[in-house]
This record gives sequence, structure tokens and C-alpha cells, in this order.
Amino acid sequence: MTVHVVGAGLAGLSCALAAADAGMSVVLHEAAGQAGGRCRSWVEPTLGVTIDNGTHMVVGGNHEVFRYLRRIGGTDGLIAGPAAFPMLDLESGRLWTASLGRLLPSVLASAWRMAPSQDAGITRRLGASRNFHRFWEPLALAVMNTPAEDASARVFRRVLARTLWRGQAASRPFLARNGLSETFVGPALAALAVAGVTVRLHHPLRRLQRSGRLVTALDFDDGAVVLGPSDAVVLAVPWAVARQLLPELPKLPASPIVNGHFRLAVAPAKRSSGDFIGLLGGTAQWLFVRGDVVSVTVSAAAALAERSVDEIGTVLWGDIAKALGLRQAPVAQRVIKEKRATLFHSPEVEALRPAAAFGDNLLLAGDWTATGLPCTLEGALTSGVGAARQLLRRNPA
Repeated sequence: MTVHVVGAGLAGLSCALAAADAGMSVVLHEAAGQAGGRCRSWVEPTLGVTIDNGTHMVVGGNHEVFRYLRRIGGTDGLIAGPAAFPMLDLESGRLWTASLGRLLPSVLASAWRMAPSQDAGITRRLGASRNFHRFWEPLALAVMNTPAEDASARVFRRVLARTLWRGQAASRPFLARNGLSETFVGPALAALAVAGVTVRLHHPLRRLQRSGRLVTALDFDDGAVVLGPSDAVVLAVPWAVARQLLPELPKLPASPIVNGHFRLAVAPAKRSSGDFIGLLGGTAQWLFVRGDVVSVTVSAAAALAERSVDEIGTVLWGDIAKALGLRQAPVAQRVIKEKRATLFHSPEVEALRPAAAFGDNLLLAGDWTATGLPCTLEGALTSGVGAARQLLRRNPA
């Protein structure tokens, strides 16, 4: 049996590893010249430093993330922060810390309000909670990348049940030490090589040949790969790419994220004990300091993403200067718009997310599939491992 995994983002990497560990022969195909998908780093020429396409924070309760990192030998690639979330109100200048001990009573009380028989927006379930606007709303926006009034309370509750509700260890934040690629991608490619997985970069899939529910061949630029009777395909590509190959997939609206990276002449003084601060009352929502580079993230940024990068840079720098008390202008800046960063996680869209099984020998993987989690690193890895487990159940050794 040969498993063809199409797409070398985190979903594809985790699926290929899990399938190889189960004794399957695996070929991993990737259209781009590098693996990682939307979890990637590069040397940005405008800044002269390595940056990530977005700042991905994980927490101790992200079990698939840590299982994956243990498998590829990459746990040292994360830096742990204090189990608290510093928050700064840009209008008043007040800095305070959202600690677990301070928040836990309202979290537990909120559990009952977030377990309805029917899904609804987070604001409807948690809007009356203490600290909603000061913490729960910005946290929900970061996790769901969807405005709290629209975002699925059921999915957000599932995230909280895996993290904050499990205590301090499950809530502790972690950031990539030297970038996403060095932490999540490079070690995975090395582990795949050891496991005997064939990785083909610059190898875009153009068409699936199908007969009913069976995929019979994969059409690449260099020819078709004919599938044997026991072979299988895992399509682990972004939703927009998957729908080009499978037009019957449901339409899943996307939600953008905007990230801004600013290099300074001198590293700024930190405002908190960690490397990040949540911002209230401005456009930027989360601020990260890495030496002389300051990065900010704006989730659910549909309106902002329509503006020019120069306009966005001016607005974001204004928030950064106010937050860090800076008078100096940045030496260089880079604004990145991810217009298809995640799904728009409304209850209506959640109901449309497809399951992994999509044919007799075809499975889907990706953070956009029906994992029960939002589109995060944890969701992507969960989907990849889940697809590999289904392959194993279909074809036990």
C-alpha cells in the first residue's frame, strides 16, 4: 500500500509521519518549493531578519502540537512564557495581567452558559461575563479569527475545555524560539527522511482522476501516477485548492489576518515579563517583541486588509509606539495580509466543514476540515493524525 499525501503543510507533515510510523509507504507531494504551508519562516529582505508569516502562539493544552514536536525532536524549539496574559489598554495606558487564578471563577461559571443544545455566537453566551471586553472577547478573536458576536460558542468552549479549564500547565503560552520553520518544519522533514518518506517539492497536483468514489490516478505536470488497488490519497491542501480539485466541496468563507513586522534601530524595553502583550482600544490586538523586531497581529481583519500596506503600517505603528512609549520611527517594516488565513468560524460555517472520509480511497486533511477545533496549528495537526488513523483502520497491518 502506498499513501500519497498531497500538501506539506502541518496537516500533511503530521499525516505523512503518522502513516509512515504505522508501516505504510508514503509519498508526500508539495506544490511549493518548501514545506510548511501557512506555518513558515523566511529571511525578509526589507527587514534583513527572519520572520514568520504570522505569530502562532500555542499553549500547554495543545496536546497534538507537543506530540508532534516530540516525534520530530523539536520540543526545544518552543519558549515557555508565564501562565498569564498581560493586557494593555491603549486609551487609558493601564497595564494589567489576566492570570488564571483571577479568571478561573468566571471561566467555570461561563461553562454552563457555553453548553447550549444549539450553537450560537460567543457574545450571546459570554457577553455578560465579567472581563468579557477586557479579556474574553480579545481572546476569542485571537483563537477563532472571527468576531465574537459571530463566532461559534461551541467550538470556543471546546478550546477552553482543553486549555484554561484544565489549569495552569494547560494554559501556559509558548512561542517558537527561532521561527516556525525551524521549530515545526525543518525537524519534520528530517524525521520524514529517516522514516523513508519520499518528499517531492515543486510537484503540484493538477487533477484527480476518479471513477465513482475511487481515485484512480493523480495528474501532475510530469505525468500521471496510477493508483494500485490498495493505494490511498490524503488531500492535505488549503480549502481553496481542495475545492479546485473537488468542486463538490461546500463553500467555506474565509477570514483574513493582518500581521505587521517593524524593525527598530534599538531593541525596545519590554512592558511585561513575557514576549507579548494583548492590546485593547486600538487596531493592533497582540504585540510581540523579539529583540529589535516588534510584530503585531490583527485577527478578523476583513476591513483592514482592504487598505494599502502603507496605510496599515502607519496605523499599526501608531499602536506600537503608544504601547511601548517609543519616539523613534521604525528602520523598516513589512505588512503581510493573509486573506484566507482561516475559516470564518460561525455556527453556520462550522456545520459545513467536511469530514475526513471523502471516498473509498480518498481522505481530506487540513485545519478547515471537521476537527471540532478552530483553524490553528492544533487543528491542522489533529486533522493530519486523524486521517492517518482512518487509513490504518481501513487497512490494518
